[in-house]
Amino acid sequence: MAMKSFMSWLFWRRPTVQMYYPEADRVSLVIEGHDEPLPMRPTGRGIWRGIWSVQLELPKQQLIGRAYHFEVQRNGESVLLADPMAHRTERREHGIVSLFSNLEYRWRHSWYRAPPMRDLVIYEAHVPALSRHKTAPVDDESHRGTYVGVCAPAVLAHLERLGIAVEFMPLHASDQMLGQDWGYFSTSFHAITSRYARDRENTNREVMAMVDALHDRGIPVLLDVVFNHGAELMARSWGKDLVYRKQADGYFCSGSGCGPTVRSEHPLMRSIILHALEHLVHVYRIDGFRFDLGALHDVETMLEINRRLPKRIYLISEPWALGGAKWGKGDMAGRFAHTRWAVWNDEFREPALTFVAGNGDLRNRDRLMRGIKGSHVDDGGWACKPQQSINYLSSHDGKTLADALGGDKRRVFLGMLLLMTSQGVPMLYEGTELMFSKNGEHNSYNRPDLNQIDWGLSRRHNDLVEAVAKLIALRKYFWHFRYLGRLRERNGRSTDDWDIDWIYPTGHPHHDNVNALGFTLRAPKRPWWRWQLLGRDRELIVLLNGSGRGADFRLPDGKWKVLVNGAELAVDPCGLAGVPARESYYVHPGTGVILAPTR
Repeated sequence: MAMKSFMSWLFWRRPTVQMYYPEADRVSLVIEGHDEPLPMRPTGRGIWRGIWSVQLELPKQQLIGRAYHFEVQRNGESVLLADPMAHRTERREHGIVSLFSNLEYRWRHSWYRAPPMRDLVIYEAHVPALSRHKTAPVDDESHRGTYVGVCAPAVLAHLERLGIAVEFMPLHASDQMLGQDWGYFSTSFHAITSRYARDRENTNREVMAMVDALHDRGIPVLLDVVFNHGAELMARSWGKDLVYRKQADGYFCSGSGCGPTVRSEHPLMRSIILHALEHLVHVYRIDGFRFDLGALHDVETMLEINRRLPKRIYLISEPWALGGAKWGKGDMAGRFAHTRWAVWNDEFREPALTFVAGNGDLRNRDRLMRGIKGSHVDDGGWACKPQQSINYLSSHDGKTLADALGGDKRRVFLGMLLLMTSQGVPMLYEGTELMFSKNGEHNSYNRPDLNQIDWGLSRRHNDLVEAVAKLIALRKYFWHFRYLGRLRERNGRSTDDWDIDWIYPTGHPHHDNVNALGFTLRAPKRPWWRWQLLGRDRELIVLLNGSGRGADFRLPDGKWKVLVNGAELAVDPCGLAGVPARESYYVHPGTGVILAPTR
C-alpha cells in the first residue's frame, strides 16, 4: 500500500513500496518475474503504525507493467494480497492483481487554473461514450472509446465550442460485472481503469494526457468518485469489519443498494479517501470532484475534505442515499454553510422538467420559482448561496432530455434556457445539445450500445449546438445569472430595492397559464463603472412558455430588443434583428425568450 510511493516514483531512482498491515508478523513483496520475495520492514507512526516498506533495487523502467502482490504471515498462516493502493490493477482468472505503473508525465499546461465555481457550466460525460460510436471523429480505430479518443481534435473543438467544464463519470478501476459500463463499483480508490486505455501499460499517463489536452482548450476537468461502496481490495486486506459500516443491529449498512457501505468515519478509511483525492489533484491535475451518494459519508470526513484540498478544487455531492444517509440538503445552510460543498438539486430538476414538458400546476410553478432564485433557505429552500445548487434537467441516471421531451428540439432548448437563466451552477448531460437519445432507456448502466454519442447528430442539429453554445456564452457575459447571495423579490412594491420581479402571463391570477412564467432580472450590485463601461448594467427579461398554447406577457415600460428567440433557436447578446417589443410580448408554445432594453 504505497501511501507515499508516488512521490518516490517521481523523485527517486529507487522506488519505495509500502503495505499497511499492523497485525502481520512478516510481510514480503513478490514481483512477477523476480526470483525471490523481498522482505519488508515495519515503519510508520500514529494510525500508520504498521506500515511495511521496502526500497527496490530494480530500475523503474523494468518494473512498469509487472504484476506484484504481498505475502503476509500472521499467526503461522500466510495470505497473498494485491496492493489496495496500486495505481493500476487487472482482474485475471485467479482474481485482482496489482501492477507497477508509470506516473511520469511532462505537463504542457501546468499553469492552468480553473475558473470560480459561479462561472461553471458542467457537462457530465462518459469517457468511452465520447468516441466509441462509429461516427466518432477519431484519428485511428484504436482510439475509439478511449482516453486518447477524448483528445481527438474534433471532440475537443466541440467541447471548447460549448464553453463547459467536463465532469467525467468514474475512472477508477471497477468490478466489471457489478459496475458494468458506467463503473460505479470501485474495487480500490487509487487504481485507474485500463478499460478505456489504448495502451494498458500507459493507462495512467493517458489520463494525464487527456486532462492536459482539455486544459489546453480551457476546459476544467471534474471526476465522479465512488467511495461509498465497493473497496474490494481494502476489504480483502484489512477485513470487512474495518472497511464497512455496521448498523446498530450488527448487520452491515447497505445505503447504496450495491453492497455494504464504506466506513468513512474510521481513521484509516478517511485517510485513504483523503489521500486518493490529493493524489488525483496533484498527480492527475483534476480540478474538482462529484461524490456518488456522498450523503453516506460522515460529516467530519466531508468537512475534512473541504479543509484539506486546495481552495480552487470544486466539491460536489449527491445529497441522498437509499438508506443510512449521514447528512442531506438541509445541512447546506447549517454544517456545510461555510464550505465549498455543492449538491445536485432534485428540487430544481423535477419542477423544471415538469414545466418544460407543459405538465405543471400552480404548486409546480411555485417550486420552480424557488429553484430559479437559487433554492435559498429563506425562500423555503435549503441553500444559503446559489453556488451550492447544481441545477440540471438530465444526467446519466434517467432519460436523456430529448427522450424525456419526446424529441421536441425547441422544448430541449427551452430547458437549456431555463437552466442557464436560473441561479446556481447549471449542468447538462452529454449530447443534450445534439438531441442525444437512448431510445427512452432510463438506466443504461449496462448498455454500451446506448452509451455512445452519434457525432452525425452534430451536423443534423447544428442549429441547436450553436444556440446552446451561444446561450452558455450569454450566461457568462451577463452577471445577472450568477448572483452570490439571495435575490430580493419586488412583489408589487414601489421600492427600488429589488433584484427579481416576476411576470405572469395575461389572465393571471384567475385564468392563469401555470406553465408560463417570466421575470425581470437586475444585475448584482457592483461598482457602477464596471457595468456602465461594459454595458451590462441593464435589466433583462426572461419569458418562458412550457405550455401547449401561446402566452402573452405584459412588459415593463420601454423598448425591448430580443437577445434569445427560442422559436428560431437564435441567440445574439447584442440583439437580434427585428422591431423592438413594447407593452407586451407573445411567446410561442414550448419556447422562451430573453429581452434587453434598446438603450
